[in-house]
Amino acid sequence: MKASRPRRILPRRAPRRRPPGRVLAGGLLLAATVTCAVAAGPAAFASSSSAVARSTAAASGLVVSWSESPASATAPDSRSVFSYTNIKPGSTITDHVAVLNRSKQSVAFEIYATDATGTTPGNVLELLPSNAKPRDIGSWVTFAKGASRLSVVIGADQGIIEPFMITVPRLASPGDHTGGMIAQVGFPRKTSRGSVVVEYQRIAVPLELRVAGPLQAGLRVESISTGFHSPLNPFADGSATVSYTVQNIGNVRLTGTQVVSVTGPFGISSKLGPRNLPTLLPGDSIRFTAQLGGLYPLGSMTARIGLSGGAPPGAPQLATPVRYATGSASLFAVPWSLFGFIILVVGAGYGAWRTLGWRRRRLRAKLSAAADSARRETERRLLGGKDAAGRQQKQA
Repeated sequence: MKASRPRRILPRRAPRRRPPGRVLAGGLLLAATVTCAVAAGPAAFASSSSAVARSTAAASGLVVSWSESPASATAPDSRSVFSYTNIKPGSTITDHVAVLNRSKQSVAFEIYATDATGTTPGNVLELLPSNAKPRDIGSWVTFAKGASRLSVVIGADQGIIEPFMITVPRLASPGDHTGGMIAQVGFPRKTSRGSVVVEYQRIAVPLELRVAGPLQAGLRVESISTGFHSPLNPFADGSATVSYTVQNIGNVRLTGTQVVSVTGPFGISSKLGPRNLPTLLPGDSIRFTAQLGGLYPLGSMTARIGLSGGAPPGAPQLATPVRYATGSASLFAVPWSLFGFIILVVGAGYGAWRTLGWRRRRLRAKLSAAADSARRETERRLLGGKDAAGRQQKQA
């Protein structure tokens, strides 16, 4: 499809009040300074639908609202993702992106493509920071005259449609390549030292392209670590903590479900799942932690993780099913609270026994001393009487 000049489009919206003068001035200042960025913003996060974002620059009170979506040459369309399947290496694709400025003032935007770095456990796509150079699908995208980035000022309540081209390298590896088409706004602010930096707020629509060729799909469980938490109550159940990494070892995006279980002696067991896996990019890995309760600590236990993989919603179905992946690790749960309780009971019993014995010995000693004292007193009295009679006879 032949590239065309950018088309201006106007979103339908309710009439608004005229923006105050200082807000309009802030927008013009932003348009003048956006190309002089000296600080990169945080990594972007792609939405699963037509992206809409609102940001506020506290330094100037500027509020900017904008949206981005795939488009045809004349208008935004219903797509939520730029998706291209079974593209041969060396091919060129032409498409369009729409950016709508929903703000009350003109705003300067940067539009560019970049690479994805992975996904979060919450299934949020992570992209390279704005100052990082893409090396995969983000580097395949160009705009008019071969530019890798566009800087454009869009008027209040106005929008544009920009054509772009994706040139797939002849040596592109088969499988899925993921990135994002970004619409970015910079907000100038002063640092604590008085210097001016530009912070970027970005939204992105995912770019998903599958290069034709041999496809491999597989998941693997790695780096399993375990722990056990025993409660203070010696008769209450404890909980096991199982941390593990799930890696996509194939060259296509995969999702699926995960099940975590812990089993022990005497039929003790606990199970968590099945829980949905986020979409894992080829070669990417995500760390998970599961907490399983209802486990009494009675020695050796085994933690097991099972993964069922499959194609993400909307992606082409795989020719062969993904092999079920498993992983396991052992843990040893000691009932420390019960041991402490037993030691406390034994110690209290031993202390009571020693105290009782001491009291008995003391009582026996007192009785023995009293008996001995009574005996001596009796002897003294008897011997004392005989001596008095002898003295009386001597005097007579």
